[in-house]
Amino acid sequence: MDIDTQYRSDLCMTCGEISCTLNYEEALKAILDAVHNCLNVDGSALLLLDPSNDKFTFAAVRGLSEDAVDRPALSLLEGATGAQLFEGRVVSIKDLRQDPVFGDMATQEGLSSVLVSPLRSRGKIIGALLAFSRETRDFSADEASYLLTLAAQGGVTLGNARQHRDLHLIAEVGRAVTSRRDLKEILRLIVENARNLFAARGASVYLTNPEAGTLEVKASYGLSEGFFGKDALRIDDAVQECLERLVVISDASKEQGFPFPEHLEAEGLRSVICTPLKVKDKSIGILRLYMTRLRELTHADRMLIQILADFSAISIENARLYNHIVRDYEDLTRDVWQWYDWGERPPKT
Repeated sequence: MDIDTQYRSDLCMTCGEISCTLNYEEALKAILDAVHNCLNVDGSALLLLDPSNDKFTFAAVRGLSEDAVDRPALSLLEGATGAQLFEGRVVSIKDLRQDPVFGDMATQEGLSSVLVSPLRSRGKIIGALLAFSRETRDFSADEASYLLTLAAQGGVTLGNARQHRDLHLIAEVGRAVTSRRDLKEILRLIVENARNLFAARGASVYLTNPEAGTLEVKASYGLSEGFFGKDALRIDDAVQECLERLVVISDASKEQGFPFPEHLEAEGLRSVICTPLKVKDKSIGILRLYMTRLRELTHADRMLIQILADFSAISIENARLYNHIVRDYEDLTRDVWQWYDWGERPPKT
């Protein structure tokens, strides 16, 4: 068997191994192991794109120092590397120390060259896969092709593992919020987990006031204290639509009548996702996610948002009913005490 055939055989076997895991951390490790096995490099890294700021963060490394994974996020989009990645091309940088993005890292880690491939999942860029060499190296076209193939398989596996992880996390969130009876604590858990789960800048929960015909902010996370002002929102046609179905606002600054436009601009927010909180087809409020840019929502994203909204609505309604029962019990107890001997002695049990 010649070397090229051996490489292809190893590549097929490696891709098969990568696709076998649904554990997110194991998937990261398997992808980097595959890079080393196929390309014989000195180090590797997997970067993930943060859709809230268009920066790439280090998710996992191999063959580099322990501090490498904690390095600041990289703005790849500002250079030629990022532009080529978003075109789906593999980028080879021979003299890494002179690169404006990787120069400092190359000096600290003793790296000379790198091969970078886009990491895709469901047709969109989610990160980058990097193969490093400590010696100056001209990566061949075949090596670039191998890395692109690994990245393609890795992106699919990572997307599946991420979805599996998110479903597990949202199940944990569901258990957490549905096991509590304190409304303020439930609302806090909802906004914190919504913001973290969907990589948003902030999140808020509005609840309806049927008597006043308004929506009132009951909880928020990741936003300034003065963001919402003091007035409740009047339920107009735009708000009513959010109470009925999931609404994605790509540019809230251009949305006529959208509340707090000056605050959105001050905090660098542009896109808003609204989803109704419903109990038995009756809307009791809205969950909102605030983002610096529009994140393309996949079917899986919409499903997760809906699941979280359903958990949230049920938990809020249960807490309200519980508090109502407690108040009724306290009122009844007080009435019984007043009725029985006018409260001079407790009733016999």
